[in-house]
Amino acid sequence: MADQEHIRWLRDRLQASRAVEATDPAELLGWLEVRRRDVPFSAKLIPLREVADWHEDDDGNIRNATGQFFRIEGVRVRSAPGVREISGWDQPILTQSEGGVLALLCRETPERGLEFLLQAKADPGNVGYLQFCPTIQSTWENIRGLKDARRAPFAECLDASANIRVIYRSKHNEEGSRFWQKSNENMILFVEDASQLAINDRVYRWASLSQIKQMILLDNIVGPYVRTVIAPL
Repeated sequence: MADQEHIRWLRDRLQASRAVEATDPAELLGWLEVRRRDVPFSAKLIPLREVADWHEDDDGNIRNATGQFFRIEGVRVRSAPGVREISGWDQPILTQSEGGVLALLCRETPERGLEFLLQAKADPGNVGYLQFCPTIQSTWENIRGLKDARRAPFAECLDASANIRVIYRSKHNEEGSRFWQKSNENMILFVEDASQLAINDRVYRWASLSQIKQMILLDNIVGPYVRTVIAPL
């Protein structure tokens, strides 16, 4: 099937799911609040000169000592009148040779209908630190497996197989005011038999589309990438 056929198929399953799926996110919100209290995670702003393993190169750009991840470089902008508020400016910008993957796994059960697997992911700039994010929210470097770091969970699900139906995959530009020509690959992956997955229930929770939509209306609960991944539905 073409991507549009897969999307239509999933939309039909979502329509059927409405008769049985959970709509109240209270249990998910309670679980997230407990995890926010229990997970040992903290972050604070420090001077850039004190950041370990990041260094200024001969051009004044900031790079990681390993050469991996993003860099902080400069960009000079010139614009025709009326396109932006001013005709030009200079600014720092994040550059990265590769983007990443934003993928939601989903399943269907007779009792709960269609559900998506959300990850409670901690990032230093988040309000509340832990927020519900896509199942896979990772750079390609982490998906392939960095030295001395574990490979991103569920990376083996990114390709179609007997158990994985790729609903769609498309590249979307990261925020251009902060990232230089970076794209992330957005994906929805339907799992035929979710019992084959090894799911850590201290990190991941299944949620219906109705529950996700309810949580999006709340402050600082659902990360922005979940919204971009489910948008085609």
